[in-house]
Amino acid sequence: MKVKVQKKERTGYVLTLLIMIVFCFIVLLFPVCGSVPLAGWVQSPGHPRGYDPYSNLTWAKCAPTGHKITLTLLHLDLEESFECEDDAVKVFADEVLLFTLCGHKSVKELEASVNPFLQSFPGGCLTLSFLADYSNTERHTGFRGFYTVQDVDECKDPENECTQLCNNYIGGYRCFCRPGYVLDSDKHTCKVSCSEDHTGSRGGVLMSPEWPGPYPENSVCSYTLAVEEGLQFELTFKEEFDLEKKENGECIDSLTIQPLNGKAETFCERDVPSSLLTGSHRIEIIFKTDHTGTNRGFRFSYETRAMKCAGPVTPKSSMNPQKAEYSTGNKVTVKCDKGHVLKSHESAEDKYEATCQKNGQWSPVIPCEPVDCSIPDCPEFMELSENDPPTTYLNQISFKCNNKYYQLNKNGNFTCNAEGNWESESGQTLTEDMPKCEPVCGTNKDAAFGGRVFGGKPAAIEQIPWQLFHKKSPRGGASLISDFWAVTAAHVVDGHETTTMSWLGGVIDATSKNPVIMETEKIIIHPKYQKVGGGSQSNYDHDIALIKMSKRVPLGPNIRPVCLPKKTDESEGEATVSGFGRYKDEKASRYLLYGHVQIYPLNECDSVGLRVTSNMICAGGDQVDSCQGDSGGPLFSPVLGDGSPDNPYRLKGIVSWGPPGCGNKSFKGFYTKVQNYLDWIKETMERN
Repeated sequence: MKVKVQKKERTGYVLTLLIMIVFCFIVLLFPVCGSVPLAGWVQSPGHPRGYDPYSNLTWAKCAPTGHKITLTLLHLDLEESFECEDDAVKVFADEVLLFTLCGHKSVKELEASVNPFLQSFPGGCLTLSFLADYSNTERHTGFRGFYTVQDVDECKDPENECTQLCNNYIGGYRCFCRPGYVLDSDKHTCKVSCSEDHTGSRGGVLMSPEWPGPYPENSVCSYTLAVEEGLQFELTFKEEFDLEKKENGECIDSLTIQPLNGKAETFCERDVPSSLLTGSHRIEIIFKTDHTGTNRGFRFSYETRAMKCAGPVTPKSSMNPQKAEYSTGNKVTVKCDKGHVLKSHESAEDKYEATCQKNGQWSPVIPCEPVDCSIPDCPEFMELSENDPPTTYLNQISFKCNNKYYQLNKNGNFTCNAEGNWESESGQTLTEDMPKCEPVCGTNKDAAFGGRVFGGKPAAIEQIPWQLFHKKSPRGGASLISDFWAVTAAHVVDGHETTTMSWLGGVIDATSKNPVIMETEKIIIHPKYQKVGGGSQSNYDHDIALIKMSKRVPLGPNIRPVCLPKKTDESEGEATVSGFGRYKDEKASRYLLYGHVQIYPLNECDSVGLRVTSNMICAGGDQVDSCQGDSGGPLFSPVLGDGSPDNPYRLKGIVSWGPPGCGNKSFKGFYTKVQNYLDWIKETMERN
């Protein structure tokens, strides 16, 4: 074994000697590059005799620009350990770890799997660190290697951006071009010099460089065509037009035609028209290509024609006389289209005269702009559905109520018409057909129900929000029908027309400390209501009155109006009556009570001596009735608990009169039939 080891060492020394000879040759050939040595050795402390415990070494070299550092390990003999946790050599390129080495590797193994990767990035640094722990079971010789500074061949790098040819030299590279091309200012791109000025030429031919062969890459060609005013260029494409284009239609190479006045047009592939009238006496033609492609390019002829003016003079207008084109000096009358007016024109006229100029432009040009209806003023509780909507001709706006207890009484959509007015779908202007936000009627927050007015159970808050209550004498009720008006029985307010009455709303307890107090401004009793017989009431016909409050009632969950009935509603059926009247033992109720009653035909009801008319409803049930103190209150349907937004609660009747004893099943209560007074209610509210 000893002899074999000596043979291996002699072989290693022979290789080392050969490498030294090569190294010396490199040193002789390479010039000195700055202050960085071009080659040198790096080895562990004590090599080749062996390193001591706790030995360490840090080595680092950096390459100048255009160079890299390479390291070749010729010998490696360190203590073997799991994951090289005892003795180890670590090699870094800049801060990237390349290898962690330990144990023994032959020169052949190093050359095959380690040395090819021990090099820095161009212009970067290579770092080696060696660290030994406290002991070894046998003595190890360590490691040895040599480094060199080598030139980087940038021309082999596909990202060097030379578009044609590349020349590498020690420390850098340069780009250069084939004959016929010039190097751009970026020192990487080769371009064709192909700009031409054809000022004064009234006819000729233009073509892409190297036509009919493929055009060169990275070209930016500029062609100028210019003649005197009064003429324009016409371009004719008779030859094949072939420019590179992506599958999605986007141009890779392009031909752009830019008139002196007007919009530029860009073409690629085969989508150019056969003839193009430019409308300009001066045009710039720009031809651009990228670094790839084998397309042929373009060839076209050009000539001049007399300048013409085309219509319209300005958008949204008409011209008189109407022609396809106009010669220099021709005059036309310009009139704005419907819904458009002359912009910033002092004259009241809606038309003007324009003249065709030498340059193919009209003068003067006064734009026609759409009429503007502007943002309208919104009444109380109303706002526009969107902020800052467009308000010009044919644009639309819509209104909405900004309070959930109100809703529009009609369609709120309007369109700006040609006269500058907002017009409804029925053809009326906003001032003629302005929608209003009216209270949402007949809705509530239903709760569990049951019981009766006479001997019944109390209502829940928000359950009958239209119920109003007059606590002082005369004790009675009313029904809110809008945010200003309520309806009650005439006999409740008779004699109080010239006084102010205070009504309570939003309460279900007569002793509530926080009621909404509404004071009356007007009390209007039906003109046909009258007393008979020296002040004693003997006729309750037309027992209905309207109350107007002195200010708007603050609607909310506790106070909402009830809907009026429809003229076509059924007269019979089941309904609910409510109030603060007497409920037992001649005692007035502290709480708002309600109950369900059946509406009967009048011929089935006992009048107890008083005259019954078609303006009345009679209703009742077993131990269910309205009573003293309920007068003026509501009789409404559907029965409480069955209402919905599609089937709101409607006021069928007003508590009016009844037999002496409440709750007697042999007798029914009588109610003013609200359905008979709809026209009077509407007209009275509108007049007052």
